[in-house]
Amino acid sequence: MKLPIELKGLGKGLLVSLVLCLLSAPVIYFSGLKETIMPALGNLILAVGVFWCGCYVSKSYGSKGLLRGMTMGLTFFILTLIATFAFNSALVGFKTFLYNLALCLAAGGLGGILGIGLSDKAI
Repeated sequence: MKLPIELKGLGKGLLVSLVLCLLSAPVIYFSGLKETIMPALGNLILAVGVFWCGCYVSKSYGSKGLLRGMTMGLTFFILTLIATFAFNSALVGFKTFLYNLALCLAAGGLGGILGIGLSDKAI
């Protein structure tokens, strides 16, 4: 079964985010790091996952990196928003909503731009 590049990229981005979460949890638990860095670390993990996703998709296509990356960032954001509403809707505030949307769009766009540079198909 052949999946579209966008679904593969989304899956890889989610996988990268999951692996980073699983790696960061024991590091924070067993090290002397304060738990107050967890929100910033969560935002960093979100940005890395979206960046990876945008980079993979635009590298595969070789064109329109910014647009493809931002589209993947928006898709990633919508999925995380749905998951947040499903598990704890109290975590969604207007300021957090806007911040995460901007973070996903920026990280996806930057990943898309890098993906074009890494692509063999770039013109």
